[in-house]
Amino acid sequence: MSDRHVMSVLLRSFLAAMTMIVLSAGLAMAQPRGGGGPDDRGGGTSAPRDADVVQSSGRPEYILVVPPAQAQPAIDALVAAGAQSLRQRPFAALGRLTVVFLLPRQLDLQDARSAVAPVAPDGVFDLHHIYRFAQAAPRIYAPTLIDDAGASRCSAPESVTVGLIDGPVDASHPALAASSVVSESVLGQGDRGASRAHGTAIAALIVGRDGAGNLSGFAQGARLHTITAFRREGGGNATDVEHIGSALDRLTGRGVWLINMSFAGPENRAFADLLSAAAWRGAVMVAAAGNDRTSRPVHPAAHPDVIAVTAVDALLRRKGAANNGAHIEVAAPGVDLFVAGGRGGAYESGTSHSAAIVSALVARMGRVAAERAVAA
Repeated sequence: MSDRHVMSVLLRSFLAAMTMIVLSAGLAMAQPRGGGGPDDRGGGTSAPRDADVVQSSGRPEYILVVPPAQAQPAIDALVAAGAQSLRQRPFAALGRLTVVFLLPRQLDLQDARSAVAPVAPDGVFDLHHIYRFAQAAPRIYAPTLIDDAGASRCSAPESVTVGLIDGPVDASHPALAASSVVSESVLGQGDRGASRAHGTAIAALIVGRDGAGNLSGFAQGARLHTITAFRREGGGNATDVEHIGSALDRLTGRGVWLINMSFAGPENRAFADLLSAAAWRGAVMVAAAGNDRTSRPVHPAAHPDVIAVTAVDALLRRKGAANNGAHIEVAAPGVDLFVAGGRGGAYESGTSHSAAIVSALVARMGRVAAERAVAA
């Protein structure tokens, strides 16, 4: 059978599987639940952990806050009980002196307080606790929505290469530093490359590796071949049929069969012919539906040989600006996703990100799955 038929079978099997996974997992998430979610966590009343206390030589520090006139008797009482004084710091404006101690194993907090109370009635003795910025951990819902959370997250075969037509990618970003990323450009000498923000976010959603899991891609293990086709133009980033065609030509010529296109624009007959030619060569192409609040078909997503992806949120509601229409074949998470940005991460929304997730899931199927689908 032709590569074009292989792609057709792959699309049908993939879309059927995605529909079942997203609906079953997403509907379960949409049910009301008691109690707070990840953003509701606080530290006000929970018991302190060892990690919440300043450590010295592997032992927890304790701190005495005392009026200066009562300081020396309190210090003497603690040292007599076996405590070790580490350092002092006066707070003149507050009328207090702080003294940091280590306690021996036989002297606990209550015993130390009992030693201080008779000689320094205004002194206060407690653990030397650590305080942190009151910022919540990123809310990561996409893996759960597609039933791909935690240690069970699948990886892609190392033999799979995903092609990415986008702006420049920062391969040194912490989420991509351990991934296999090859980059090249089809821009001319006079062109300025687009911002790296979009391309880096899309790349990390596909192949990112992050020990904390916040910026992990959905096709870890796959290789990424990026083509910079977007340039700075006016106040934004743009490309054209000529540069997209050049990128498609390079990727298909290098045997890259899976191509992500997280961009959208008007229907164009010349562009359509290039997409058809890539499909005939066996390319499986995934594209963003666009964010124009319209059902009007846009390219490349509306091309019959391209998987068109729109965006939904954690409750399976379509993103307000995400395009819709009969040509849309699948929806994927794309609202308030935590993606690679700067030297860390940031929240972003858009069908661009949804398309990246779908491309990653296709990569995990591998081309072998397509051949098996045809054989069946």
